[in-house]
Amino acid sequence: MLWIDDQPTALFLESIDRWCKTLLEDDGFKSIGPAKHTVRARVEAKESGTLCGVHVINRLLDIHLPHINRAWQAREGGHFETGDILLILDGTPRDILSVERIILNFLGRLSGIATNTEKWTNSLSGMKVASTRKTSWGILDKWAVHVGGGLTHRLRKGDAAMIKENDQIALREEDESLSKETMKRWIKTTDFNWHGSFTVIEVDSISLALSVAKSWCNRMMETEENRPLVIMLDNMGPVKTKEAVMDLKSHGYNEWIYTEASGNVTFEDIDDWKGTGVDVISTSKLNMGVPSIDMSMLLDNEGIRKIVSEN
Repeated sequence: MLWIDDQPTALFLESIDRWCKTLLEDDGFKSIGPAKHTVRARVEAKESGTLCGVHVINRLLDIHLPHINRAWQAREGGHFETGDILLILDGTPRDILSVERIILNFLGRLSGIATNTEKWTNSLSGMKVASTRKTSWGILDKWAVHVGGGLTHRLRKGDAAMIKENDQIALREEDESLSKETMKRWIKTTDFNWHGSFTVIEVDSISLALSVAKSWCNRMMETEENRPLVIMLDNMGPVKTKEAVMDLKSHGYNEWIYTEASGNVTFEDIDDWKGTGVDVISTSKLNMGVPSIDMSMLLDNEGIRKIVSEN
């Protein structure tokens, strides 16, 4: 998880710290610390969107520039319009300018993903949409998807076992020529106590989906386990996906089985996907290749202000 008890988890903070360290070092960052002069800077939105990155910037400043004062004018997940001021910073000119582009990169990218994800979720009429394993910024991308109302799917491999096409080939034994045989044996003999909170098995045909569902339900009934299985209907398209979902339900595979459609899911086809009856669609379109929200950071016209000493 990324957020518990109204604060970021260690997993989230560690990811933020790694990205901050990398971007700062790549940019040649070097803080000069508190000084006798200060300046005010404002981050302004150049287009509308959904804000994401507040906690990332807070962590960046807390760790690397704690003497810079900040005042957020919008909340994480809040909507903003063109011309809105999102953040006000007070600090030494050199320190503020040394992280100007890094702050804008974080806020622009993450807000772009959150904004795009929210567009998807608002168009799906209640159907769930999740990101995939394809990310550029890892957990930060997943957080932005969450802020936009999407599902993160797995954060790490240990969260759930996912058996895709290559895994099925790797698991195949010498006397097995088909994925059906491999998956039937694997489901029957595997100890799922080490496989996270749920399992995902990829299928590319209705017959394989039915075979996997049958083997899974038989295992659950025989062992009295209560473990959910997500059958990932991969690259099957809306028409075939709808048929697969109907077949699974007609066979009574409902109690432990959830369905996910993945592969070539595009925003233009949303209306077709809404009619499939699938539990969730997953797509890298939520976060991959998404334009950043345009923002700028400008210093106040009044310029540098000298701090008056109390002595």
